Amino acid sequence: MKYYFPIHLDGGNRGCEAIAKGTAMLLGTDVKDNIGLCRDVPLDTRLGVNKFVTLQEANNLSFLQKVERSLEVHLTKDIRKQGNVMQKYDYINFFKQIKEGDVMISTGGDMMCYGNNQVIYTNNTLHERGIKTILWGCSMGPENLTPEKEETLHNFSLIYARESLSFDFFRKIGLKNVCLLPDPAFVLKPEECALPTCFGTSDVIGINLSNYVLGDFSLDTPFGKEIQDMFNYILKNTNLHILLIPHVTWSEQDDRKVAQMLYNKYKETERFSVLDVDHLNYCQIRNVIGECKFFIGGRTHAVISAYSMCVPSIALGYSIKSKGIAKDLGLSEKLVVDSKKIQKGALIQSLTYMIGNVDEIRTHLNKIMPTYKSQAFEIRKILKN
Repeated sequence: MKYYFPIHLDGGNRGCEAIAKGTAMLLGTDVKDNIGLCRDVPLDTRLGVNKFVTLQEANNLSFLQKVERSLEVHLTKDIRKQGNVMQKYDYINFFKQIKEGDVMISTGGDMMCYGNNQVIYTNNTLHERGIKTILWGCSMGPENLTPEKEETLHNFSLIYARESLSFDFFRKIGLKNVCLLPDPAFVLKPEECALPTCFGTSDVIGINLSNYVLGDFSLDTPFGKEIQDMFNYILKNTNLHILLIPHVTWSEQDDRKVAQMLYNKYKETERFSVLDVDHLNYCQIRNVIGECKFFIGGRTHAVISAYSMCVPSIALGYSIKSKGIAKDLGLSEKLVVDSKKIQKGALIQSLTYMIGNVDEIRTHLNKIMPTYKSQAFEIRKILKN
């Protein structure tokens, strides 16, 4: 039996890297039995994903297949059906190798929190062939539901929810084959790497920001103004050094652009640095986050690293996943800030709460984290059944 990962994408999103590596650890399988479709094999090889998953290059169509795709798209008048044709050829060669008894694992975590996408096509196609499929380590809420998603949810052999709010939602809409376990990235361990020099001079607050939470590649947004107010508060009222930590480097949502924009604005204070993540994998970034006294993050898997390392953290949530994970860890709602429905001053209030309760939060995380992480391995028993 082999496990296939058609929606791995690539480690340009370190969360994709984390899920792939964590999943392989949870499965306990050999690298040859984990097959992942990858858009950037050289990058994932450099990040070490190839030690966990056998990587196959995406967009590997033959000349004849490219011609067939062009003709089929041209002859299809319905724009929605044209999308299905494109997806068909995205996966046509990858799916040919999947046999009865193999399992498709649909990764991505929050893929079902966005519009109708390739999760639906890949699941429905393999379900029709009688292949077992799993929606893996996922989050989803009622605001994300569409008729197409509801149909495909019933076609999954198993749904592995990573937090209880999504689990409750799945059960509420009548899904039976659902389990609740921590996100697979929690089981990963940090890897030692060189630390930025700022760690030798003062306490550090690590901050991960994205265009998703800001609402643009700009500070001229409602949440961007809250971020600036928070930075000004930190600079005026604390001695913390601010380390900006990018976590996604895909061109259309590159955290490095946001980090550089902020660094350019505040560099004169000499209390801002940007972590160079180009040659750091997920577990090395986790190591850096683990050295921070505090952390604030917009990317879920960056926040998961902070939680895993028992660093008091604020999640800048914009979907059900942030609230659900924090809830299951027994953390105060004050440590989750909704970046899409921000109230003026809410971010500074959360920051002062975190600073004022740092010891209690860290002690709580240290107490619960070993047991919480170990729960993820229960997926092995579930898969056997």
